[in-house]
Order: sequence, then C-alpha cells, then structure tokens
Amino acid sequence: MASAAAIAKAYGYEISGCDLKTRGHDVKHLENIDLLAVSPAVFYQNNNHPEVLEAKKRGILMTWQEFMGKYLHSDKFVICVAGTHGKSTTTTMVGKLLIDAGLDPTVEVGAIIPEWGGGDRIGKSKYFVSEADEFYSNFLHYHPDIVILNNIELDHPEYFGTFDKMLDTYAQFISQIKPGGTLIYNMDNPGNRLLISKIQSSKIAIVGYSLSDYPKKLKLSVPGNHNKANAMGVIKLCELLKLPKTIYEKSLGNFSGIDRRLQELGTVNGVTVIDDYANLPTAFQSNIKALREKYSGKPIWVVIEPHTFSRLRAVLPDLAAALKDADHVIISKIFASREVDPGDFTGADIAAAIPKALYIPEFSDIIQSLISNLPARIATQSVAGGQSPAIILVMGSGNSDKLAREILENL
Repeated sequence: MASAAAIAKAYGYEISGCDLKTRGHDVKHLENIDLLAVSPAVFYQNNNHPEVLEAKKRGILMTWQEFMGKYLHSDKFVICVAGTHGKSTTTTMVGKLLIDAGLDPTVEVGAIIPEWGGGDRIGKSKYFVSEADEFYSNFLHYHPDIVILNNIELDHPEYFGTFDKMLDTYAQFISQIKPGGTLIYNMDNPGNRLLISKIQSSKIAIVGYSLSDYPKKLKLSVPGNHNKANAMGVIKLCELLKLPKTIYEKSLGNFSGIDRRLQELGTVNGVTVIDDYANLPTAFQSNIKALREKYSGKPIWVVIEPHTFSRLRAVLPDLAAALKDADHVIISKIFASREVDPGDFTGADIAAAIPKALYIPEFSDIIQSLISNLPARIATQSVAGGQSPAIILVMGSGNSDKLAREILENL
C-alpha cells in the first residue's frame, strides 16, 4: 500500500493517510478528499467504522488495488506477477531486468528493496510492473498485458474457503489479460497445470517454463531451486520482449535479493541468523532445502511465528513433512493479523503435529531457549573463513522479523 501511495504521489496525486498505529481512523480525514483507498484488511477490522461508512455513502471508497488498477495502470503496459510463492522476488527481478535493459519501468512490490529504499520504483516509460495479490480477489482489478504465474496452492482459506474457489478466481484473473497478451507460467506446479486446463482462450498466448530448462551457466546470488524457478519466468519474459540474452544473464546474475527473503541479518559468535517471510509449508521446505545446499552440514534451528489461525489449521497435516529436514523447530504463539482468536487452536497444536518441535509462545523465552540450548562449542568457536557452524532461520509474516533481530542482538 505504501508503494501505491508513493507512485500516486509521483504521478501528481495529493496523498494523505492513516492507520490504527498512528493517527487512527476518523471521519474528519475525508474533508476535501476525492478518493479513499484502503487496505482490504480494514474491512476485517471494522467494516462499519464511520470513516468507511461515510466514504461508501459518498461513493469514494475503494481498495488500493482498485485504485491502482483503475488509475495508476491507466495507459501503461502492465506486467503482473502472481502466485502463492515468490511474487515479491520475481516482481523485483522483472523490474531489475527492465531497468538493466534501459526500459525505465515503474515497479510496485510488496516488500522492501534495499537498492530502492522501499517497495516502489518510479519510471517514465510505458512499463508498469505490479505484484498481483490474490487475497480478497485483489488482482481482479488489474488488466495486464503479461502475467508471470509462479505457482498456485491453497492460501487464505478464511477468504477462499476451498482450493477450487481460489483456482476459479485465478482463472478469472487470467481471463482479464488484454487480447494479444501473454501468460507465462511454471509448468512444474500442479496448481498451475490445473489452471491451464480451465483456460479456454485463443485471445492470449500461453508460454510454459520448467526448472529443467534453467541455464546451467547462470549462477544466482540468492539460493534455492525456488529462486531458480522465479528466474525462469523472468528469462521467458526477456525472450518475449526480444531482449538480448546477455541482459538476463547480467541482471539475474547480480540480483542480490530483497528484504525478508532468506535475508542474512548477521553472524555473531559463530551463529548466522536468517529472516524470511514464509508462512506456508511449501515455503518452509524450500527455504530449509536452500540453506542445506548453501550451508552443507551445519545444524539448522527453525523458529516459526505462525501467521493466522485459519491458514495454519488448514495446512497442519503438511507441516511435519515440510520441516523434517530441520534439526530443531520452535513454534511461537500465532500472529492473528486480521483474524480473531477462535479459542480452540494455538501454537501448541501446531508444535504437537511436528516431531521434535517445541512450543514457546513468547519471543523473550524463545531467545533464552536458543541461547541456553545452542551447543557451547558454537557459542565460542571461531570458524575460519567466516562460515557459521549453526544457522537460525526465523520465518513468519507478522512480527518475526523483530524476533530475528532480537536473537542476533542477544547472541
């Protein structure tokens, strides 16, 4: 949302804003306002707030995604990146590719990009790259020229209910690709293949890619096959735009990643702390596998802050297999986000479903447990070459990034 606001300001809109943690919501904010663009989370917090009701009455209420699709995307060549996993990383890879090709794109990403100082990049060309989020059917406000579809698996069960309903929403999004446009999709993903079987359109081109096609000579700075799959979508885009092969080789080769995506925060006393935004079993598993490859033979301590009750209840059967390659697992209390605690499901239920997992609800106790249980040799050993004898991987989409930094500070 911050990215959309920054882009709107650059495009000449007058912008003001509020949230629960700063100014709060107040109907007085609507004085001299033409549009009220909100996060869909507002409707989960209080759909009957006076500010919301007044905006509805005046016919000026919309989500920020609707505002972007209707106003900011207008007259642009829109490239959207969609899928359950890897949207932010792939969107940034696409933006970087176009920048390196001299195409000067505007880019909106739901993450912080260190080189940009935020999640937006303002360009002056026709190209507009957007991360297209499926929650609340947000991406149905977009009418892209090109879509890169990474993968599809059930997420946001509190909204979609079933995988089939979510798949139908993706199919509707793909139907909104402009005539003559292109869908680039990952053929390795079962959800994507199901979606393709639903698409009955001769108005767009459909281009598939597979990890098996990944160029052997292309070395990424970001680890894991999941990032190679992200890169493959960008390679296909490069080919579609008829850009030289050397562009993607250089651009992807020096892509350094984004905040909260296997982000190495630092190493203290021989322990490396890594922060990641993952909140689903597939992402947990991919991250652990990537770190196993990068830090061969090093013990991996995984700390997870579960994100939303409905999501973790839905994926509970898949967690044990996803985390089996971790050496140690700690589960904190659940971050409710927009949800209300149902009272019958906690982090203890999650930990009970995972062999070798501990339930430690509070961050402060997690830190103490880690310090107490890391082998003494790790806390004192000096390792040649700066390699770490232990990895702490913290994952979650709530406040877990704060936990990761507090762990590092206390080592």
